Amino acid sequence: MVEITGETLANAIVVLILAALPSVAWFFQVRKRMIRRQSSLVRLFEQIVKPRDRRYVVHGYLVGFTAEYWVNRGPIKKVYITYTTPPYHAFFYLPIIILFRRREKLEVAVEARDSLGVRGEAHIYRRGGIDVVQLVEKDVKQSPLRRKLQRLKLPDLAAEAYATEGDALAVARELWGRLERLGAVFRVSIVPGRRLVLAVASPRPDSFGPVVEEVLSLVQAAAEKARQV
Repeated sequence: MVEITGETLANAIVVLILAALPSVAWFFQVRKRMIRRQSSLVRLFEQIVKPRDRRYVVHGYLVGFTAEYWVNRGPIKKVYITYTTPPYHAFFYLPIIILFRRREKLEVAVEARDSLGVRGEAHIYRRGGIDVVQLVEKDVKQSPLRRKLQRLKLPDLAAEAYATEGDALAVARELWGRLERLGAVFRVSIVPGRRLVLAVASPRPDSFGPVVEEVLSLVQAAAEKARQV
């Protein structure tokens, strides 16, 4: 049995105090950068989407937000953007961030006003995070086309997919290829039944805007093609 003496306890307290000092300085320094980062992303997203109205929900403390944009212009009805970041301000969490290679993550979902002009349904995903896999499988189970969705291996993308017959898989592949030039891609879903295109990625720091633009561009191109048919 280990005896805890007053001296041992005092030494432990001193160690905790000394360890806490750099964490406090780190917190205030990084906190400012994280606030500036999220503020700049909000301005960037609004500049790209140009919403008629907006709503933001903050996640936790400095670890992200969800934006809901009402556009109702051209083929775009609404845009949903979720941004999450590791808690860099938590000094003692840094080893976990480094060990598990945590990065900023961006989810973009665009809802069209009319038909996407795409046949079928497709979900391409990479097993880089259990949350992505679980969300894809949940969406597949809830899909009206779930009995037609077949599980596929896509070795050229180092990914897997659920897809039906039709051109949805080809459209998802096209978007995946565009986004891979901007960073790591975890998911692309084309869901014509919901008039929805969704992408989850971890872009390079300067590529968050281009990711949003690529998803918007694909929806606009699909809608234009549907009108010409």
